[in-house]
Amino acid sequence: MRSETPGLTETLFRLINNDLKHFKLCCALVLIPTIVVFILVMWVIKPTYAAKAVVTPPPDNSAMGALSGMLDGELSSYASILGIGSGSVDADAIWTIFDSKELQDMVLEKFNLAEHYEFKGKFHADLLKMFRKNFKLSLTDENMLEVTIEDEDYMLASEMAMFMLQKADSMFNAFKTKQATQSREYFDNRIAECLKGLDSLQQDFVKFQVDNDFYEPQVQMEATIKYLSSLQTERQGIAVEMNYESQLRGTDSKRYNELLKRYNSLNTAINQTLNGKQQSIGLITLKKSPELGAEYMRKEQELKVQIAMYKLLRQQSEQMQLEEAKKLTNLHVLEAPWPNDKKVSPLRGVSLIFTVFVSTLLATILCSFIELVKSQKGTGSALEKEWQTFAGFFRRNRAV
Repeated sequence: MRSETPGLTETLFRLINNDLKHFKLCCALVLIPTIVVFILVMWVIKPTYAAKAVVTPPPDNSAMGALSGMLDGELSSYASILGIGSGSVDADAIWTIFDSKELQDMVLEKFNLAEHYEFKGKFHADLLKMFRKNFKLSLTDENMLEVTIEDEDYMLASEMAMFMLQKADSMFNAFKTKQATQSREYFDNRIAECLKGLDSLQQDFVKFQVDNDFYEPQVQMEATIKYLSSLQTERQGIAVEMNYESQLRGTDSKRYNELLKRYNSLNTAINQTLNGKQQSIGLITLKKSPELGAEYMRKEQELKVQIAMYKLLRQQSEQMQLEEAKKLTNLHVLEAPWPNDKKVSPLRGVSLIFTVFVSTLLATILCSFIELVKSQKGTGSALEKEWQTFAGFFRRNRAV
């Protein structure tokens, strides 16, 4: 006959009955650990308190980004080429300062935490490790920095948190000042190099203009074309008048000779202009104007780029000087640490509930095991044999 598998309700009642059959043992297994834990959390284990502070991290922009925004039009494209844009590592720097050994050593020394923690070790790293167990730095949901320090003395925890905020802000100011000084020195060196290059380009550009009488290509081109057009129009008018005079009086007349002289002088003026002999008065040679225009534009663009570079570097150097002189608070405290006398550990209720649950579970397992061994007694089952062997081992050891 097959044995039926007990259901959930039947199994539950079996477990309860097993506990009731060994009620005293079950109560002892539950009450003794619970009482011990209660005594520990109430009077033995010292409570721990937490001091918290919420601060705003430094703004996520930089002087470079502000400088890029100041430039418009053509210069903004040069700023992009130079790699000047927004972005900052200030928040990461603040995070690193809070986690730094330098700042934490200041706290250890200021509040004599070696004595406070009753530290008996030989290595300073172990003392730092003890402090870091009680120190926490995190980001809130609003991306604000939250500094938490836990200690058995809530007044001391509050004082340590405030001290760390003040020192972190001071160290960050020193970091920004040093960074600004190094940047300013770099920009000043680049400005000196840029001025040398700018002077060289300007001299080369002026020499090109003087040597080729090429100052304003567009204006000179328009003036040359207008001048040639006026000469050509006047020459055509004289040619018509010469033709009329030759038919009326012949080519030996005085009027015809005057017109011929004027016609030849116009031809000479046109040829001189086309051959570049009128450059001293601002006219240009049309045949050479494309080549000269291209060279002029290239030199002009090089000069503009160098001027834009100088302007950027100059403004950035001034910005770095302002950063060096600036002594402002970078960490704005939104929630200052205060002496919070509400303990964060040990959690008495959670500890007691957990102890009762685990003790009850272990007591139930033990009672059920005792009943299982009793039920198998005298049946000659494998479980009974194994149990007798196990119990016999301890009997022999006791007899010895």
